[in-house]
Amino acid sequence: MMESIFEVEEGKLREAKIITRQTSDGRGTISFRNYIVEFPFSLKDKLGIGKLLAVNTIKENSYLILEVADIIPMHYGMINLDSTIPKEIRNEIMKKVGESWYSNDEKEIWIDSITYPLGYILEVNSNNIQFKKGYFPPLLGSSVKILNKKAYASFVCANSNVSLGNILHEELSLDINLEKAIKYHLGIFAFTGSGKSNLASLIARKVLDNLPDTKVVIFDVSMEYAILLLDKLLEVPSRVVSLDRVPLNPVDASRKFLRSHVIPDDIIDIRDKIKKGAEILHQNGKMKQLYVPPEGFTYLTYADLIDLVKKQIEDKYTAISQKPLLYTFLSKLDSFMRERKLTVDDIIDDSINKLLDEIENLGKDAHLKENSSLFTFISGIRAYISLGIRETEDYDIENLAIEILDSSKDSPRLFILELPNLEEGRQVVATVINQIYNRRKRMYSDNPKVLFIIDEAQEFIPYDTKQKDKSEASSTAIEKLLRHGRKYHLHSLISTQRLAYLNTNALQQLHSYFISTLPRPYDRQLLAETFGISDMLLDKTLELEPGQWLLVSFKSALPHDVPVFFAAENNLDLLKDRINKL
Repeated sequence: MMESIFEVEEGKLREAKIITRQTSDGRGTISFRNYIVEFPFSLKDKLGIGKLLAVNTIKENSYLILEVADIIPMHYGMINLDSTIPKEIRNEIMKKVGESWYSNDEKEIWIDSITYPLGYILEVNSNNIQFKKGYFPPLLGSSVKILNKKAYASFVCANSNVSLGNILHEELSLDINLEKAIKYHLGIFAFTGSGKSNLASLIARKVLDNLPDTKVVIFDVSMEYAILLLDKLLEVPSRVVSLDRVPLNPVDASRKFLRSHVIPDDIIDIRDKIKKGAEILHQNGKMKQLYVPPEGFTYLTYADLIDLVKKQIEDKYTAISQKPLLYTFLSKLDSFMRERKLTVDDIIDDSINKLLDEIENLGKDAHLKENSSLFTFISGIRAYISLGIRETEDYDIENLAIEILDSSKDSPRLFILELPNLEEGRQVVATVINQIYNRRKRMYSDNPKVLFIIDEAQEFIPYDTKQKDKSEASSTAIEKLLRHGRKYHLHSLISTQRLAYLNTNALQQLHSYFISTLPRPYDRQLLAETFGISDMLLDKTLELEPGQWLLVSFKSALPHDVPVFFAAENNLDLLKDRINKL
């Protein structure tokens, strides 16, 4: 059994350390356990970052699982070498040490692996192995074994056929539970140029290919996703929704498409194919202009009406004799809504006229003057109702929400909303999410599931929101989506460069993080505290190349809470391959 889960080579647990530092907000401290494992120098190529080890604990047949955060080549001659030793002697020692690294004699050299516990115990018996959440203190000086590929895969990877790429240093495919991953929300965090959009597009592609009952809605600030997912836009029923006017003919539409969208350098050679794809999108009616009503224009809902009545009651200039009638108005309005099963989000119409007549008659019976504020207030409501709700053929947010929640097989599955103007975009994001959330809440269904991808999330859910620039509206809507959307099968993926600028209430709702290069220490420290990951492991993300990621998941994308370094599939290669077939 041992041979089937461990490599033949092993090391020794030499040292245990507890490292304590201040939290990122400076209000407290946080501690991490680190263990130093000594391995033969010959294993230097087998001990990459992220390698999993197992060490004996005080409980028999139980191993503590450790993850390698760093490796340091060590030499006996350098242990006590410091500045107190004369320079000539130091130089002579270092010369001999430098030469000995390349000799075949490994008596004085070894590898120190800096590891930290994952919080899992491996229990071994004659019949099987089992990974359990927990911790037992490891035994210093005991053997430390390396998990082989089979054991690593059974512990780390999900039992699925959906792969995001290859695990670094393991030559294994990173298989994830995609349905569970999006159910509990995802986050992509990396500096500019790390491949955030490429990874988000890859995840959207995997959802469309593997989850037929899930739709994808992308809020695109950078005007790039229509290019990155052009093949999927052509392949599945879809919409490219713009706030700008859509040209009347395919040729002009394709020219505008090329001018307004970002084309990555790696696919600039298929520019003509992209232009042809844009023409096909227009010909198939997949390009839509979103009608957004003028700022301040809205329909009066029952929530608005209730609020207006309450303000009348609270107004110090409202006559005392009218306030009992206003309380009666609220009571009758409550009964009216209950009888008709109306919600506060419903728009008022002429069906409320009968209730207004009752309140007017009560006012007359109370001998109120004709110019009293109550009668003036009711007249204003009647004037609004007389305008009616205008029915238009414009593709507005209501039509968009209906299409997104349409469960029929031929309804669009991919929506890309292009929002180059941030202030206007924030209001659109808030309105779209609220519309879909409220509709799903009123008419509950688990089909379709919806994944919202929010690009440049720091612009929509900032830490410091303002009503003036609409960030308060978008942040409130997205936070509600993250907090409560899972119950209604509404899910989210947020992508951003900076965690420091994000609404922390929203950040805490994410169960899976994709992390690449984050140059600022605060961002890395915040992630370390959120997931209990070693600072040293997160610092290794600084060495990742574009397209390489650290995935950390709370039992959603992966079966266990194991940080995994992997190289993602290149979305551009997939796009190029499929577009070339046009």
